[in-house]
Amino acid sequence: MKELVKKALKRQYKPLNIVEISKKRLIGNYRYLSSLNHKIKVAPVLKSNAYGHGIVEVGSILDKLNPVFFCVDSIYEAYQLLKAKIKTPLLITGYINPNNLKFKKLPFSYSIFDVEQLRGILKYQSQAKVHLFIDTGMHREGLRVDELEKFLEQLNNEEKNSINGLMSHLAFSEEPKNIDTKKQIVQFKSAMKILKKYSIFPKWIHFGNSSGLLNNKKLGLSFTNVSRTGLALYGISSIKNKGLKQVLQLKTHVIQVKKIKRGEKVGYDFTYEVKKDGQIAVLPIGYNDGIDRRLSDKGVVLIKNKTCPIIGRVSMNLMVADITLVKNIKIGDEVIIFSNNESENNVVSSAKKIGEIPYGILAHLERSTKRKII
Repeated sequence: MKELVKKALKRQYKPLNIVEISKKRLIGNYRYLSSLNHKIKVAPVLKSNAYGHGIVEVGSILDKLNPVFFCVDSIYEAYQLLKAKIKTPLLITGYINPNNLKFKKLPFSYSIFDVEQLRGILKYQSQAKVHLFIDTGMHREGLRVDELEKFLEQLNNEEKNSINGLMSHLAFSEEPKNIDTKKQIVQFKSAMKILKKYSIFPKWIHFGNSSGLLNNKKLGLSFTNVSRTGLALYGISSIKNKGLKQVLQLKTHVIQVKKIKRGEKVGYDFTYEVKKDGQIAVLPIGYNDGIDRRLSDKGVVLIKNKTCPIIGRVSMNLMVADITLVKNIKIGDEVIIFSNNESENNVVSSAKKIGEIPYGILAHLERSTKRKII
């Protein structure tokens, strides 16, 4: 009886806010990126809830395409995919506290950059494979190249054999001619030579991200065999490319329509004053759902394929759109907050309006908002 009630409620519940994920576009992007260089495999990046798209939803789609591995940031994200019965191998690229690995054997690989970290992982996960992260100049995480030999000298054979990958990260992958990019590549190649000197030959060599893959020939990354591909996988790139299609749309619905008169004001702090009599729509979505407050009085939404300005402050759970120029809008009508085409309200255009990057828009989309694969 309990199960019947649950199923009935599930059928009846229709969320007001939905993140739509295009399965066709996601698969198309993956296949397109994989075709750019057959010697370089694509490792989809699913960190930060798959850039807001939904880690389980994206993982379940791409899992059927047999990628070499998925990249996630934390053990929590890896567990989500494991629980969803994802079969693709998982590389955790973020820092792992070895004490979190002592409870049971886990089928994960780990990014490491110091001896204690490596030994802590192998203490509890003796079967684990690791990818050695080299700091080639960004000075975030990673082992400095001038400290690599000292690191390797401390390893026993078992520890050396656990090294299955060598990785780093480019600061300017969009700029192949950048002098610092060239310096990073030199540093990475030096690390490869040092590993060879110690008879360590990692299976996976990865340095490039999305732009690195799209710029592969210009960057000269033919010495790598896998690319950690994130944003481009979801159809967004700073490098113009007709082969990519945006995957995500964020939608909501009108919950109230009302007339408004000239001189009246909208939202917190009354930042917007109505210039002439018109009509507005109240929308049940706000900054709690990932709509940046800086889109207040700047952003737009689409209703019935018409562009409608966001007016007044974006609130925690509400925002208002000017619908004066759109006819016959009623409660329940669909509203596209972020479109997946060239409209003014797509993620890239919306980010530019407020001096943000697309990552900043996507990563803040509320996890509890329903993801729907279409």
